[in-house]
Amino acid sequence: MNEDTINRASLEKLSFSDLVQLADEYGVDVPEDLDRRFLIAELLELAEESHNREDEMIIASESDDQQPLVLNGNFNETQVSCVLRNPAWLFVFWNLNANDLAKIEDDPSCSLRLRICSLSDPKDLKPEEAFEVQTPSQSQEQYVLLPKGKKYIKVELVCVTGGAGEVIAFSPVVTIPQGASVVNDLQPGREEDFSPVAELSGIRELLTEQYKNHRHSFS
Repeated sequence: MNEDTINRASLEKLSFSDLVQLADEYGVDVPEDLDRRFLIAELLELAEESHNREDEMIIASESDDQQPLVLNGNFNETQVSCVLRNPAWLFVFWNLNANDLAKIEDDPSCSLRLRICSLSDPKDLKPEEAFEVQTPSQSQEQYVLLPKGKKYIKVELVCVTGGAGEVIAFSPVVTIPQGASVVNDLQPGREEDFSPVAELSGIRELLTEQYKNHRHSFS
């Protein structure tokens, strides 16, 4: 992976073995039982150090008599984005600019929420369904369990003050992979009619094991 493209969104898409290989390129030995999130955090720090990125980045002018342009490390933007961990879980991460951060810190009644919007079409401006999740304090990331049977998801970052909410950022639309109905509608004790060829494949046993090991995805 090109070091210029290393960010949290790109790392979340990689398998654990690919993350280990990337860490090896930085000369870091990764224990087999290391938590994936800690490994991603370590890689982000290594990438930042390798580029000598500190809190501020100074872009010098070609002319010596002009003052350099100073840019903050996160460009002082309020942003929210998300990455699918699997069709059931969404990883959401966000950043606040200085004004929004000061507003929330200075007002005890002000809080942040994630509004998970389900869309029937990726170009829809209004969601067909939505629910809100309270963000954890002192954190800028959270896993969210997605509702079943949705095709498109968008996340809005909402600042709530006095019961009124204001959308301060929203993510790109994420497409949810759609599985076969025989898996999506699987229920304990429910009989399904499979073709003789499908029966020979062992599909009935596979579905049973899938439900036992990943029942949270069927809820």
